[in-house]
Amino acid sequence: MGKQAVLLCLDGCAPEYLRRSNVTNIQALGKTGFMTDAGLAMVPTVTNVNNVSLITGTYPDEHGITSNCYYDRRSGEEVYMESPDSITAPTIFEKLARRGKTSALLSVKDKLCALLNRGPQIVLSAESPPEWIVKEIGQPPTIYSIEVNPWLLKALRVVLKKYSPDFVYMGTTDYVGHKYAPEDEEAGRHMVLIDEEIGLLSEQLGGNLLCISADHGMLGKTRAVNLKAALETVGVDAWVIPTVKDKYVVHHSNLSGSAYVYLTGKSPEGESLEILSDIEGVERALSAKEASLEYHLPLNRIGDYLVLGEEDTVFGEVSEEVVSDVQIRSHGSLHERLVPLIVHGDDIRVKELVENRDLAKVVLDYLEQD
Repeated sequence: MGKQAVLLCLDGCAPEYLRRSNVTNIQALGKTGFMTDAGLAMVPTVTNVNNVSLITGTYPDEHGITSNCYYDRRSGEEVYMESPDSITAPTIFEKLARRGKTSALLSVKDKLCALLNRGPQIVLSAESPPEWIVKEIGQPPTIYSIEVNPWLLKALRVVLKKYSPDFVYMGTTDYVGHKYAPEDEEAGRHMVLIDEEIGLLSEQLGGNLLCISADHGMLGKTRAVNLKAALETVGVDAWVIPTVKDKYVVHHSNLSGSAYVYLTGKSPEGESLEILSDIEGVERALSAKEASLEYHLPLNRIGDYLVLGEEDTVFGEVSEEVVSDVQIRSHGSLHERLVPLIVHGDDIRVKELVENRDLAKVVLDYLEQD
């Protein structure tokens, strides 16, 4: 059997979750391989953007995914970014398929399986599991549970044993991160369960490549701002899309630390930018051109402005212009950008990694040597 590589995305795993938990297996991987808790996620710090960067090794201006959802000006409707047709860069799966290698995609949520399904021969979700995996390890817990991520890691080990794919990409869910802070007992229990499974996975892989990172961090938020309402009070008509917005509202209530603003009426560009910058809770407001240059975003998919929130702030559809007593954990801003980067395997010589997308090159370089 040739070389194998596994790339795990621990959804919402801010470095603090690792620091606060008894994750001895993960720490052991770092000691004998490469590990940093200062890796950088893509901006905006949301699931779809970063998973696609991880699986393509590119910035959003190359792969085309800028949010979990976008506003289609032509139809006047919101569209979820969940189709592989939206991705404009080749995936690791596709590159490996051209070399005659096999790959598998595992995710807790159906949406990620749908979005990343370009090239893998095996696709499996905990949300809609195939019968064969249920027979092997039992029915998965609900996707809104502590136990579902460990279940998926068990499924990963079965896939490796049963099909021996050259490469596996797996994405967990951040339900626990949205619900529990790193210091909470439940968060610690969740990380210990994951750590146990990663220990078994590492043992099964032997000296083969194991890479671990996250798509974003997670922080508690206490203030929610309705940007659309704030703009309307000064006569600016706009459509606002929180970048975290998707169908899984139990996680985050569609409240995000960043948002795209699409002007739908007449308003001088400079005036709108100044208005946005002055709204309570806004840390930065950038024009589309500024956002594209600074965060490698495609101009045609980000509206007129990117708004980034202060550490305690989320944007979304709330009842008032500003609600100062919300209690929610979310992401999307610059403050959830730090993620762990871990690489382990025999003869792996990684000296420096900066961004989560860098792991794609590590995987491809490793398998190319086979």
